[in-house]
Amino acid sequence: MYDTTTEMISNLLEGAVEELDIPPELHRAAELEYDSVGSWLADHADVGGEGWRVYPQGSFRLGTVVQPEGSDEYDLDAVCVRAIAKESITQARLKAEMGDVLGRYLLARAGDPDGPVDQEERKRCWTLFYRAAFHFDVLPAIPNPETMPSGILLTDKTLLHWQYSNPIAYASWFNDRMSRELVAKRTRLAEAQRIPPEQIPFSSVKTTLQRVVQVLKVHRNRYFADDLERRPASILITTLAAHAYQGERDLEQAVLETAREMPNHIDYDGNSWLVPNPVEPRENFADKWSEHPELAVAFYGWLERLQEDLQDARESEGIDRAVLRLSESFGEYPIEKAAARLGDAYHNGRERGQLGFAATSGILSASGSIPVRRHDFYGERGRAH
Repeated sequence: MYDTTTEMISNLLEGAVEELDIPPELHRAAELEYDSVGSWLADHADVGGEGWRVYPQGSFRLGTVVQPEGSDEYDLDAVCVRAIAKESITQARLKAEMGDVLGRYLLARAGDPDGPVDQEERKRCWTLFYRAAFHFDVLPAIPNPETMPSGILLTDKTLLHWQYSNPIAYASWFNDRMSRELVAKRTRLAEAQRIPPEQIPFSSVKTTLQRVVQVLKVHRNRYFADDLERRPASILITTLAAHAYQGERDLEQAVLETAREMPNHIDYDGNSWLVPNPVEPRENFADKWSEHPELAVAFYGWLERLQEDLQDARESEGIDRAVLRLSESFGEYPIEKAAARLGDAYHNGRERGQLGFAATSGILSASGSIPVRRHDFYGERGRAH
């Protein structure tokens, strides 16, 4: 059993990333929009019968979304796959034609409060903006015949070389890394609601691995807030974390052990670094490090700081000091909101004798089904406000 300080930090981290996770109503709105744009493209853009398909990738698909530092808008990724051979089109033309089609979609949804309100071209994608607090980065892609049925080829920033990827297979690999806990939590939630587990949406359950990735990303966002050029990509962090995670259920311990283990899953031959996509080895998530080794230095420096910050918080005396320390490294707003919620849940639940850990997330809750042992959660300093 972990000590009280470690449990306290775990619950603060859990509450903070829950605060920064995409809210259920926005999640539903985003799901509807993925379906909407995909259906519209299939009906209006597929004039040649080649087929168009839009689906989520990245953090939305993996359940690891966090609100960006200093922004109130969620950055969601989508892939738009056009079923044509690479010999029949150039990258530049693929991107331009996709931009034209998305522009037509924008006009078709004009006046619809749930539709996109603007469109912008970026280096690798087209971005659709919405009144809701999210936007879609839509990456143009075509099928990769070598890795059917889900392998794709993406355009690169220079529109010269096709990039190998497979977001659907990657999500399956990630889910496999947390499958035991995911199944257990879905089953418990289904039993509580008296419905079959398959009726429980994956998005309604959070595993420790998903929370670990979210904690890493929140700390990363804070650490690199003024140095975006050296900020490590989410897919790099997610891949290393999924490799390194050893099944710990206590969040603070899981984050700390994962951060310590992550460097062991980076290959370095003295000249170049390699973190291959586990389902498409030709995609190297550390490819920029060989040309810009300062990125590797920044990554290792960040991991060291993360471990130091967690250790400092663990050594804090009382929740007030722990909240202050965590606020410096994870952000004042989410940590203090988490502290306030935990304080209310703890005291209200303790008065009713119903304090426990929520079945779906593990967060301390007045309605949880796993009772906690009696102890002075806040120490002698009293409840944080």
